[in-house]
Amino acid sequence: MSESPSVQWALATQGLHRRFGRRAVIRGLDLRVPPGVVYGFLGRNGAGKTTTIRMLMGMLPPHQGQLTVGGITGPRVTAAARAKVGYVSQEQHFYEWMTVRELARFVGGFYPTWRPDVLDGLLERLHIEAKQPVGELSGGTKMKLAMALALAHQPRTLILDEPTAGVDPIARREILELLRAQATQEGRTVFFSTHHIAEVEEVGDWVGILHEGRMLYQGPVADLARWIRKVDVAPEGPFKVLLARDDGLVVLGRPDDWETAPVAHRPVSLDEAFYAVAREVG
Repeated sequence: MSESPSVQWALATQGLHRRFGRRAVIRGLDLRVPPGVVYGFLGRNGAGKTTTIRMLMGMLPPHQGQLTVGGITGPRVTAAARAKVGYVSQEQHFYEWMTVRELARFVGGFYPTWRPDVLDGLLERLHIEAKQPVGELSGGTKMKLAMALALAHQPRTLILDEPTAGVDPIARREILELLRAQATQEGRTVFFSTHHIAEVEEVGDWVGILHEGRMLYQGPVADLARWIRKVDVAPEGPFKVLLARDDGLVVLGRPDDWETAPVAHRPVSLDEAFYAVAREVG
């Protein structure tokens, strides 16, 4: 492992591969997350989002490639790198017999940078009662509690796997607002996976679209509408979604068989862009 004195990316991977048996799940993934942004990691179920996050957290070793986490680059994520990251998994596994306060004391014992005052402020903001047993909390409240615990040790980067999955609309709103605030008010990098396009449009600065273990697009959310266009390639034919590049328009498809298509086009929404990528790229 090596630590760079000047780190350009808050999170990054280079040529990342991961298989389960003979099945390739992550195939040459190059991920680039700038510091201080909210990065929405979009992909259909099974695209490889959770596998990528588990490798970023050092919970799963890659078969090939490099990872940069916490300013440290190497083939595996070290404990020192993980200590600089707050992590929230999709499913919460707490000691349900503990109260929220007891659980916080237990978790805080693992972090020398733990801030009880920060935790108290987050519990108040997220409407979580410290005296309540964890086992009595709803699924959405448990997710909010997991976020508060992940932030109380003051990490520079927050990684979340499907943080709004299965939560009610009010909890979803609170979670998204907290994610946005972590970047704008605290200067943290927030990386969250989702398959809900609207969430990335609401709070995301950058977006990455993952499909079958490959990154099909990543960059500022505002740039995606200029990158993908919807056109009618023939008067009698159906609409097709094309990629807009500096060298002209190309038909959406595998990179090795893109075709030029010099035709009129119109911008599309992020929802249309994601739908096109997820459905039409094989």
